[in-house]
Amino acid sequence: MYKVFSKLYDKFMEFSDYGSWEKQVEELIKEGQPNGKTLLDIGCGTGELLLRMTKNYQCDGMDLSEEMLKIAQRKLKHREVRLFLGDMVEFDTGYKYDIMVSLFDTVNHMVSVEELESHLESVVNSLNNGGIYIFDVVDREFMDMMFPGGLFVDNRKDITCIWEHEIEEGVDYIDATYFLKNSRGSWDKFTETYSKKIFTDIEIEKSSEVIGFKIVKKVINDKIAGRRTIYLLKK
Repeated sequence: MYKVFSKLYDKFMEFSDYGSWEKQVEELIKEGQPNGKTLLDIGCGTGELLLRMTKNYQCDGMDLSEEMLKIAQRKLKHREVRLFLGDMVEFDTGYKYDIMVSLFDTVNHMVSVEELESHLESVVNSLNNGGIYIFDVVDREFMDMMFPGGLFVDNRKDITCIWEHEIEEGVDYIDATYFLKNSRGSWDKFTETYSKKIFTDIEIEKSSEVIGFKIVKKVINDKIAGRRTIYLLKK
């Protein structure tokens, strides 16, 4: 997953307001686990959030993309951060944490309630007693806004990205085509397919409670990166 996009990720995310994400997360940590010291970032990508969170916490990161983790490793080489290759649906890093986070709608990449519950079970088993989990999800309104007419196009100097979107059996599929300008001045074409699921509030709340989480807070935020709901769960 993200074999091509991993090389473009930071370019496409260069305008992301990581400072606001950090502030939002810190506010929720103060509310849910103010004495927390250890943190795992699930779906850490290229490590941009970890760079910021290592100021106050002993951090680890996990991602399904080996390519993303290689980039994160280079960024974090002067920080004491362990990085794990793993699938968020079912994982065990071998460590326990006070705080776990999963941002940028990473949770939406699971495609069923069964996968969501398996994920939450892995999270609760990896948290210390009283530990918290902070994650966000996007909704149908967000997807409709991002893909008007089922299409998203981003043209840049040396990169063109075309994402075609369709829904099949309740799962959103994104067929991505990338055109990258090479050193010869011609263009290379790459394709990848991504999947996402829009979970309802009821599905998330019921799954969280079944696994044994208490829902401490739910925040609707449309200021950071489009409309999304941020959950604070406590073990």
